[in-house]
Amino acid sequence: MNRAKHLNVENVTLAYGEDDIVHNASLSLDKGEIGCLLGPSGCGKSTLLRAIAGFEPVKSGHISMRGQLLSNPQDRVPTEQRKIGMVFQDIALFPHLSISENIVFGIKKWSKSDQKRRVQELLTLIGLPDIADRYPHSLSGGQQQRVALARAMAPKPDLLLLDEPFSGLDANLRETLVPEIRDILRKEQMSAILVTHDQMEAFAMADKIAVMQNGRIQQCGTAFNIYHEPKTRFVADFIGLGEFLQASIKDEYSVDSVLGCLVGDEPLGYAPGTPVELLIRPDDIQHCEESPLTGRIVSKWFRGSHYLYHVQLDNGEVLPCITACHHDHDVGEDLGISIELDHLVVLPICDPETGLCDLQESEVVQTQAIAR
Repeated sequence: MNRAKHLNVENVTLAYGEDDIVHNASLSLDKGEIGCLLGPSGCGKSTLLRAIAGFEPVKSGHISMRGQLLSNPQDRVPTEQRKIGMVFQDIALFPHLSISENIVFGIKKWSKSDQKRRVQELLTLIGLPDIADRYPHSLSGGQQQRVALARAMAPKPDLLLLDEPFSGLDANLRETLVPEIRDILRKEQMSAILVTHDQMEAFAMADKIAVMQNGRIQQCGTAFNIYHEPKTRFVADFIGLGEFLQASIKDEYSVDSVLGCLVGDEPLGYAPGTPVELLIRPDDIQHCEESPLTGRIVSKWFRGSHYLYHVQLDNGEVLPCITACHHDHDVGEDLGISIELDHLVVLPICDPETGLCDLQESEVVQTQAIAR
């Protein structure tokens, strides 16, 4: 990895007793970049965040920031010396202190004039310039979260860690607050790492997302890349909606499936006749009344601007399909569908219990594709 990066987490393994919780995790951030550890509960994302903060020892590998070592198996810089700020899920503002006093808490060694200047600067930045003398109980949940962010940012840390800070807020508030906080961090040019299990939060907040499963980083990349170019079966299944369609390799560039022959412009990497799975996203299947290919609607979900249908083909395969909201069809109706694949995502078939694959190829192969 590039040692010039602002933050480097290199081949880090973390353990509780004899049990390894995080395995060989590597992650890097540039100055001002926002990263995210995304995954289901128990995948190790909060444990890795705690290690970056200095709360957990490193079994192997190392963590460094701005070229200075923070943790390895032999040495660990104390948390309070790392210049790292944290925002937690429970916000934890001091109820007996005013908003100004809460923000000043981490910069008490500054001069009074610098404290006052920094408080007003941050309150203006978070869009709440007139609340310095109020108390936390008088603020809404979203306002409290912004103040917690301002308090963590007050000492100008080198890195800000956010441990599921939005999980206690309602969905509508999260939808507006997350991009607002991203903009605040951008204006301060502050590097940050968000921990969440909510992929929409990750997409709205982060420049770089590390998807975790069972203590391992499965893939690290932009939101666009992990959605459209997943590297493992878990990432393909966890990110976004989709179904896996049984298919087989026809030749170097194409697969045969119940949808017909799908052709790509790059080699698929499997021998002819190899059984594989083809990932189908809802936006890959469009409603088309004139199409000879039809499926029977087995479920429907109204999503405001559109319907998400699941349609069952003649062979029993079930595929997702998006239609405009005025195309209101009943469960049990036949629906004409067309294939609008921008690229193929092909995976080896794995044992559903062990996760092991018969093939040597463990990564997804994606190619730009058209339906023949």
